[in-house]
Amino acid sequence: MGILSRRRKEPQPAVRSVVAAAQPMAGPDVRRAQSARAPQTTEAWQKEAWYFFDAVGEVRGPLVWIANAVSQADVHATDIDPDTGKPTGPSDDTRAQAIANQVLGGPARRASLLKVAALCWQVAGEVWIIVKPTPPRAGVPQPDEWLVLASSRVKPKGSGADIKWTYRSPLTGVDVELEPEARLFRVWSPHPEDPIKADSAMRPALPICREIETTSQNITARLQSRLAVAGILFLAEELEFPLGDHDTTTAAILDVLLEAAETGIRQPGTAAGVVPIGVTAPGELIASDGMAKLVDFATEMNAQVLELRQDALRRLAATLDMPKDVAEGTQGESNHWSAWQVEESTYKIFIEPLLQAIGDGLTTEWYRPALVAAGVTDAAGAERKELGWDTTAIVARPDDRETLESAYDKVLISDDFWLAESGLPEDAKPDPEERTRRLLEKWVSGAPTLLADPAVAAALGIEVTVDPAAAGVAGAGAQEIEGSQAPDNVRALPTTQAQEPAAEAVPDGLVAAAEILVAAALDRAGGRLLTNQNRGQFKSIARQELYKHIRPTSMDGMVEIRFADTVAEAFGWSPAALKGGLGTYVERLLQTGADVSRDEIRWYLR
Repeated sequence: MGILSRRRKEPQPAVRSVVAAAQPMAGPDVRRAQSARAPQTTEAWQKEAWYFFDAVGEVRGPLVWIANAVSQADVHATDIDPDTGKPTGPSDDTRAQAIANQVLGGPARRASLLKVAALCWQVAGEVWIIVKPTPPRAGVPQPDEWLVLASSRVKPKGSGADIKWTYRSPLTGVDVELEPEARLFRVWSPHPEDPIKADSAMRPALPICREIETTSQNITARLQSRLAVAGILFLAEELEFPLGDHDTTTAAILDVLLEAAETGIRQPGTAAGVVPIGVTAPGELIASDGMAKLVDFATEMNAQVLELRQDALRRLAATLDMPKDVAEGTQGESNHWSAWQVEESTYKIFIEPLLQAIGDGLTTEWYRPALVAAGVTDAAGAERKELGWDTTAIVARPDDRETLESAYDKVLISDDFWLAESGLPEDAKPDPEERTRRLLEKWVSGAPTLLADPAVAAALGIEVTVDPAAAGVAGAGAQEIEGSQAPDNVRALPTTQAQEPAAEAVPDGLVAAAEILVAAALDRAGGRLLTNQNRGQFKSIARQELYKHIRPTSMDGMVEIRFADTVAEAFGWSPAALKGGLGTYVERLLQTGADVSRDEIRWYLR
């Protein structure tokens, strides 16, 4: 049986401020509906609104677009903060989530019913919802049956406490009397002047729709007048033309004209459509253009009528409760969102209030009573839960790939987050061996001297021949990678970084001075790594340490070794060798985020 058929105690309604009104019309809580009040029936403006929904495509199109977007929302149970009264996010209560999952017929029917609810809300300003308990099957309880109907499909019989309701079945089209155990409630947008009445943007749009219909009828009538009668052709009696089977010259000429026209249509591209028809007439008739006269009965197309209709369409777009480009049908031309996805601002202004209104009504009239009936919580606890909407499928975000790449390069987001935000599957991640190889390739592309390490070369599957003379100041020998000659600006390195240089090759004082140059270079690079977006995140970190937290997206202009000439001259060292070695080392630090090592400085200078 349905959840609500097992309820024992009726919870008291919460006093909350909502964007819509909800009222039970039949079911366990019907006493709260003030049944003495006359039941609401469809008003004349609502009937006219539905008529124009069917008759004017410029009305139907944008309303269906909004409804399609709304239908993509998914529902979940949400906890409410007792202090602020605001939702705190999806609830951890699995039973509350399971009950929320049954809303609007469950996942299988929710999208279609939400679309109907959105259309009813936009056109007539109200939607009627029926929840019918379903009998068990083979002793197994079944979920409730949900119906979403327009107000014109629900009718009352009687009044007061004896009121009964019938509804038009959407499957059979037959009027059905509402079962006593079923729940019927109305969710509507209150009119500011009379809150019991429904209101929608279609109400002020009705005069505009009439203008659109009238101008369209005028244009249609003008077109039909051109097609119905082609006018009267007056021919002079003096015309001479073979009569053939006809009694008059006029009939004979018209017969020839019709035959020529039919031939031109059947055989396009032939001479029949362009060769003139010869008729003999007195010269004075030809000179005075008095041979024939055509009287056209067709009504001239009036450009003002077309402009009136276009102006009415512009006013309609400004009146409907939706973005102007959606109302005009140009949303596909003005942005890059998909057929039904919307910008976040559009969702907040136009779609969120609609979903919130429907959600508030469902929460008050079904969800909270269902929680109590199922024993999930008591009436007081039920007031701390409501239905929320997951709009991931509705709201399309701008392409933030560049921001993601920057954050990922700066180690601000994880691999898993990067994959999820990029829409890539989990199995797209490389295995540890491939990841190591690709990282080494990236480092080596920035610092080719790393290939001197046999372990690095072996991991990359590269054979490296090291110049045995690659020691000391003049160590600018050649190295071969897979048999190819290395660039001239790549210095050969010793076979192992662990090998200590000769004391006289790199003086300790030079290494100490080089360490200061490296620190200064890292300080300047740290200043370039700071941006307006990340400046406030690293206030407590020294600039020369920032490279450990922020990775550069490009090495252009990042490395600058100052005062290298002065230091090299003091130690009798080659300025080019000093600047080149320290530059390569600083570049490697920026790429890897490693700590500064005096031994590594000595190795790079060597």
